[in-house]
Amino acid sequence: MAGVTLFLDFDGVLHPAFCPEEEHFCRRPLLEAVLRRHPAVEVVISSSWRHHHAFEDLLSRFSGDIAARIVGATRPWRQGGPANRHAEILDWLAWQRREGLPWLALDDSAFEFPGDCANLLLCDSRFGLTEALAETLSRRLSSMAEGRGGGERGIFRRREDAGKP
Repeated sequence: MAGVTLFLDFDGVLHPAFCPEEEHFCRRPLLEAVLRRHPAVEVVISSSWRHHHAFEDLLSRFSGDIAARIVGATRPWRQGGPANRHAEILDWLAWQRREGLPWLALDDSAFEFPGDCANLLLCDSRFGLTEALAETLSRRLSSMAEGRGGGERGIFRRREDAGKP
């Protein structure tokens, strides 16, 4: 059985939104530490960075062991609009024949998802991934891997605390 798929945004997750370029990916070590505790999790890039950077360039921003677990990027669905990223994720799942398998989106844009989306773990874009939210992510990944929900089937509610420092 396939493990959990994590759909990953960059801006507002791996670094605070609108931060100086030298701070880009400053939260990456937190994410990578969580992923190392969950070796069955695969990552799909859902960030808008996929529109402006080659896939290989995106991979190069991660440690080698984590880059090896990035299995792709979502395809563009349509320009803007509510729940656009959610539609792109569902499209990717169908394209890869993974409908019904566990997935989680780590994102800072609530408007990109339906209001009742249990598969969204929302970051506060001012901070990006925090230690508290990284622990929440780890718990959710564990629960999903053990088949205890965490997504559309529903143990977890829509959005946990955004993990403000």
